[in-house]
Order: sequence, then structure tokens, then C-alpha cells
Amino acid sequence: MAELTPVDRVRVAHACEDHAAQWRQNPLVGGDMGSVARYVAEGNLGRLCDRHTLNVVWAAVRQHLDANPDVLAVGPLTDSERAAVRASREKSARALLEEAEVPFRAGRWDDALALVDQAELVAPDAVDFGRFRQVIAERRDGR
Repeated sequence: MAELTPVDRVRVAHACEDHAAQWRQNPLVGGDMGSVARYVAEGNLGRLCDRHTLNVVWAAVRQHLDANPDVLAVGPLTDSERAAVRASREKSARALLEEAEVPFRAGRWDDALALVDQAELVAPDAVDFGRFRQVIAERRDGR
């Protein structure tokens, strides 16, 4: 089992921002930070738990919440607010991908890849970033 990657940590941060306050106000969870962290991990980061175990993701969520208590002060987001936040993240990621086209067309492969990496850190699940990397690598390698 590998440590969480920077992209995984962004997923943790996003899950905390999007769901922790809602879990905290759930009467079945209560205000206990350990329980909130567990429910965010189990309820919102299942795929990450499958790759790293519940305990690893739970600890990462708890660490993020401890380091960012303001996440809980905002209060729970509505479904439409969560959708707007997600759309804003995805729009920012897509803008970076569009920006990556300039160095890509100029043959500046490392610059294009760096922008793809930045985009993935903004919205890790917006698109298949691996495909963008593959296209850049194929062009770089003359395929």
C-alpha cells in the first residue's frame, strides 16, 4: 500500500470541503471529529479507501480537518452548492488544459505536462488526465 499521492490528498481536501460539515450535523454521527472523519472517508472516498484502506484514508481526512477547521465553520453545502463548487473546479482544470495546448503545439512537452499536472490537482476527477499525458508522450516520442 502506497502513501497518498498529492492528487489523493486533493481528493481528501475536496471531500472534506464538500461533505464534512454535513456529516458533523448528522445526528447519527454527532460532532465527534473522529466520527466525522470516518464518515467522510467511508461515505465519500470509497474508491480511495479501496486503494489505501479505510484506516489510511480516515487518518488523512482527520489530519486535513485538524489542519483546516474552517472547513467545518462554513456549514453544510446544499447539493446545488456542491455542484457549483465541482463545476468551478472543473472549469479551472479545463482552462489549464486549454493553456497546455500552447506548449504542446510548440513541442515544449515538459511545460505541457506540468499544466496537465496542475489541472489534475485542481479537479482530479474532471477528465482522464492519463489520456492527456499519453497524447503528449506519443507526440514527444514521434508516434
